[in-house]
Amino acid sequence: MVVLTALQVEYEAVRQHLTDIREDELPHGTLADVGRVPGLNWDVALVETGPTNTRAALVTQPVIEYFDAAAVLFVGIAGALAGDVRLGDVVVARKVYGYHGGRESVDGFAARPDAWEPSHDMDQLVRSARRNRPWAFLSPGAPPAQEPRVHFEPIASGDVLIGSRDSETVRRIRRHYNDAVAVDMESHGVTHAARMHRTVRTLSIRGISDHADASKAVADAGGSQETASRHAAAFALRVLRDLRPPEPPPREQPRGASVVVVRGPDLDTDSTAWGKRPVVTVDGQDYLLYEGPGDLPHETRDGDVVRRQALARVVSAQGRRDSYAWLRQVQWDGPRTSQGAFDPLAALEEEARLCRAHRGPDVLQLSRSANTVTLALDWPADTALGRPVQTLHALLPERPVPADPMRLWSVVKGLAEAARALERLGSEGLSHRALHPTALVVNGSRMALRDLGLAAVPPRPGENPGPYQAPEQRYGSGARPGPATDVYQLGALLHQALTGRLPDPGLPPYRGAPAIPDSLVHAVVSALRPTPQARPGARSLRLALLAAARDLSSAPPPRH
Repeated sequence: MVVLTALQVEYEAVRQHLTDIREDELPHGTLADVGRVPGLNWDVALVETGPTNTRAALVTQPVIEYFDAAAVLFVGIAGALAGDVRLGDVVVARKVYGYHGGRESVDGFAARPDAWEPSHDMDQLVRSARRNRPWAFLSPGAPPAQEPRVHFEPIASGDVLIGSRDSETVRRIRRHYNDAVAVDMESHGVTHAARMHRTVRTLSIRGISDHADASKAVADAGGSQETASRHAAAFALRVLRDLRPPEPPPREQPRGASVVVVRGPDLDTDSTAWGKRPVVTVDGQDYLLYEGPGDLPHETRDGDVVRRQALARVVSAQGRRDSYAWLRQVQWDGPRTSQGAFDPLAALEEEARLCRAHRGPDVLQLSRSANTVTLALDWPADTALGRPVQTLHALLPERPVPADPMRLWSVVKGLAEAARALERLGSEGLSHRALHPTALVVNGSRMALRDLGLAAVPPRPGENPGPYQAPEQRYGSGARPGPATDVYQLGALLHQALTGRLPDPGLPPYRGAPAIPDSLVHAVVSALRPTPQARPGARSLRLALLAAARDLSSAPPPRH
């Protein structure tokens, strides 16, 4: 997916939605920011073209080819020509007129229209998005005095900056293109370049920043360009949320590209699958679904039990972002078994009770129908960036490298806080038993549990499969998982923070590096002991980590 803007203010309005951004330089020198938007199934390449149709076309053509783009959105601002289009409204181009085409003679100007229209599937996506929560992606901030309206109408595009409604250019547009409701300087160039690629789907989405008259300077000074850019970017992402990647031709190998299209996880053809729905409604509360942290799947099935999970934005009645939630749902379609058998619906309800009783994550909503239970837990927000906070996954090295002192201090201090929450669970004979990098959220200098893991589920052999499984969780271990399992998994996370790799039973125990305090080395080694009874308790590990954090903060900087 390529998103093009003409101006910096438009560029920044889109860029604030991107995460995991990297900069790509195209062979001809154009620079693109490439990232992901939480909740979308696309990688996005963002490019600033500069003004005028000619520049926009010259940049669009090679960008499409370089990224092998499946779709192009041109997002930014425009001036209103129709009186019923307000500042802050969004106009999506149902047609783009290149109004400069014509013939000048002694008889005057005769228009030779050059028009572009979006494909039928894009037409339908716009109409659907306009009906269904059009402002779910509106950035945090003061709510608009009036909710913006979305107009799906023609726009006119040329290389003239219009500052008067009485100008000859405006009279010409009214005479020859009288259904155009807005005017800009780049849409014709972008759409003309995009239609050279038959399979590339294209839209021009413009926020109204002025009325194309003498009041333009006053409106711009009042921040109208910033507001219009935010609204255009929000609606563009709303359309993009429903846009599905094209199916590759049969037996054709996909072409190489720097940006690849990522399909949403589809469990099956069930229309209730979260991977197929932009918004999930639970007892009247709407949640805009994001991708799971660390690309966790939206859905898994185990026999008759379907488990769904997603990071979600809590959507208010006005469509603004209020907060974020870790949303989970269990659907049990099979027959109910005898009394005393494991009930997956009751287990999720029990987790909500444990969260309230043991100061776990705040419960935002708990809902039950005949065969489904949904639990929404609070996910902290990064108020400075206007997005959900990251998980521990973002702080851990991806390969064996020397530990960064400041990052290591943050991890050690944060895991000490997590150990306090686990200590509270352990005091009741409960345990998380499913700790991994995305199970811990990092809120500034603090770290907290995302949920209570398997605390509401009876321990069983083979649980928590994967690289963070403790020895006693494996089949045939003979030991029972419990609070000591949490200590082992904290030790595994510490080992990864120190070395960039997980502990391996086939390798010698961790011995530390010269810059690592002995207190931290001892904490890791003792937490990773294979026998549960030989490990320290959660309280002892917490105190050891706090001491190690003090040692790290007072250690001299390493020599290079």
